[in-house]
Amino acid sequence: MLTGCVARKILSLRLFDAENGKKWDKSVVDKEYEVLCVSQFTLHRILKGNKLDFHDAMGPDLAPQFYENFLQLMKQNYAEDKIKNGVFGADMQVHIQNDGPVTIPLESPENLPEPKVRKPQGGKNANQNQSSSSLSKEGQKQSSASLSDSVETATENAASGDS
Repeated sequence: MLTGCVARKILSLRLFDAENGKKWDKSVVDKEYEVLCVSQFTLHRILKGNKLDFHDAMGPDLAPQFYENFLQLMKQNYAEDKIKNGVFGADMQVHIQNDGPVTIPLESPENLPEPKVRKPQGGKNANQNQSSSSLSKEGQKQSSASLSDSVETATENAASGDS
């Protein structure tokens, strides 16, 4: 499932320094940090000239439940009290302390571009490969349209407002 893969990746990514100073060695779980999940459809946009277009973002009929499912997966895979969330669809003032600049976009395997396949030199498999490719591209469009929320991870201090 799309959200399960992203939830596990957020909790497992080694983004933080170890106690011995080794860079990029510890995960949120290793450090026992909190995670702040904020629904932010504005990250799933395209630019049309100087205007933002959100037509590819998940619609308001499906997005709230998608977000709630994601939060539940995060809580199931980590300590429930360590998962914090914003209010879906609200205009929020989020105060965080960034340690970076580091931005890491996450995509599930279902949302990644189709691997390049060498074109067949003819023969009986040529039509089969073309048909398979068309189906994969259609599935990719559907998966891409279903991921509209972004998740920001923050350290324990940032999520609890101690920054």
